[in-house]
Amino acid sequence: MKTISRILIAILFAAILLPPSSGLLPGQTKLQKSPGGTHGELDFPISWKRYYVYDEWAQILRDLQKKYPHLADLQSIGKSRQGRDQLLLTITAKSTGEPKTKTAMWVDGAIHGNEINGLTCSLYTAWYLLTRYDYDPYVFDLVNRLTFYILPGLNVDGNDSYARFPNTANNPREPFRPMDDDNDGLYDEDTTEDVDGDGELSTMYIEDPAGGFKLSPDKRRFVPVEDLREEVRRFRLLGPEGFDNDGDLRINEDDLGGPDPNRNFPFDWGLANGAPYPLSEPETRNVFEFWLAHPNIFASFHFHNTGRLLMFSAPPASRTPQTPEQARQQQEQNARRLEEMRKTNVYAQLFDRVVDRAYQADMNALTEMMTMGARLTKDYRPTISGMVGQAQAASYYMMGAYATLIELWGSPVNEADENRDGRVSDEEFMKWIDVELGGEGWITPHKFNHPGYGEIWIGGTAKKHVTRTPPSRYMEEEALRIARFVLYTASQFPKIEIESIAVKPATENLLWVEATVKNGSVYPTSSDRSVVLRRSVNDRLTIAASPNVQVLDVPAGSTLLDPTDPAERMQTPKGKTAEFRLGGKQSLNFGFLVKMDGSSGWVEFEAVSKMGGTAKKRITLAIDN
Repeated sequence: MKTISRILIAILFAAILLPPSSGLLPGQTKLQKSPGGTHGELDFPISWKRYYVYDEWAQILRDLQKKYPHLADLQSIGKSRQGRDQLLLTITAKSTGEPKTKTAMWVDGAIHGNEINGLTCSLYTAWYLLTRYDYDPYVFDLVNRLTFYILPGLNVDGNDSYARFPNTANNPREPFRPMDDDNDGLYDEDTTEDVDGDGELSTMYIEDPAGGFKLSPDKRRFVPVEDLREEVRRFRLLGPEGFDNDGDLRINEDDLGGPDPNRNFPFDWGLANGAPYPLSEPETRNVFEFWLAHPNIFASFHFHNTGRLLMFSAPPASRTPQTPEQARQQQEQNARRLEEMRKTNVYAQLFDRVVDRAYQADMNALTEMMTMGARLTKDYRPTISGMVGQAQAASYYMMGAYATLIELWGSPVNEADENRDGRVSDEEFMKWIDVELGGEGWITPHKFNHPGYGEIWIGGTAKKHVTRTPPSRYMEEEALRIARFVLYTASQFPKIEIESIAVKPATENLLWVEATVKNGSVYPTSSDRSVVLRRSVNDRLTIAASPNVQVLDVPAGSTLLDPTDPAERMQTPKGKTAEFRLGGKQSLNFGFLVKMDGSSGWVEFEAVSKMGGTAKKRITLAIDN
């Protein structure tokens, strides 16, 4: 009887996440090991302490692509209603494979015209990836094995208008679809306008003995008159700055804008805010068609404002609803559990959403990612996002891609809240304006001769880049925190590897060869939602062997290796290929029975995952008689 006295193992192929034809990885030519050193910032210097109009940031994208042609491609995914290109930067190391062959992250900013700090965060993420590639091993690995699709400005017409012209903090939000808001047969004919020409839009008041407002003691704000008997100069509110352009004795009643673009996507669409029909706007349609053409997109980020929220698309609630009492008990139990968790990790997260078993892997992964998101962003609060025609809902529920909407900035609570009561009083806000902004963030009430109203007062409000979009001095720090969260999320995309290969003797020239495949990342190799949508592809492990080694057919399932020891079992597939789906941070073992003809030979395993990449490993077997 032959016995095995020696098994030589020679690893000929390291586990990799790149297509086999991609060749060797490039080296980092400027590796930076010191946290006190520069990491590519000076290779492409750019000021992040300002907002850019469309022509400026479009040129930045063109210059980035020209500077890093081996990492970046620039394309237009379509035109806006006003004819601007929606420019998309595709980032990946071209030497390691084509973009569509790699698992991808989608990032977009500023779907609402006024939310241009999202545009800055998207642009910053692209710059961070490209400039740090040669310096930072972490970025180097991500760009080598993944693809990033970055669309800095989604609503390019609204974005440019907001950055270029005087506007309120809230407008313009929508794409510029002509609409007759006041039903007078004219379209967008009566908009807000900079009446006094100071470059900002504020609020108009007129003196009126019966008015309900007065000047504050410091003469910088209009405040309500609380005591009608008070003898004080009174004012009546006229509304936002503007003129009566159509002669109907009203102002600003037919402003620019159409449907809300983040209510214009197909999933859970409604007529109230997404009119006239799903994807009616070229800007949203171009994005959705790109998604359809790029099934390698595994996750997406969508930058908005305001409120400092990490809003993720969660799986649907369980089809077996809880009773009110069960829900109450669940919430109390979660609250106690979360309190205990936060004794060791103040960023720990736990959500009350109860999901069916088919969605538990998604919920687990998202909870872990939101915990890290809270840590990386520090003062952002994770919460479940809405649906109603929103982009992130379509990304997850229609494409099966994990999706996060980030509400950036918001009121300067952390900066101005002196007594830490969670809100910013008028006094605290004005002190922040004066102390930290040097007074530049406020419009002091002043007189102006209006052609329709005569002498009026304008002011008493913050300037545009103070509330929804932060003063530019705060932008770089925020963009850095957000970029780190995006990159960490990408680092946790599934990564399949063959962790080990073990060989056990069976009898005579028969051997059991057991391979352990592993996904060490937080995310599973396909989302639960993609499985439900039937968009997922099973992972596969395939064994190949030298001509003198035969892989034998055994029954699929759990095979008993030792009749005297019930614990000695091995999961065996039928034939040469095992199909499976790896969860987050999961390993699976698969055994194959092989027959050797001769004293030496080899077996090779290849693991293939649509989103987790490819890994190979070979061992050489030798038998002494």
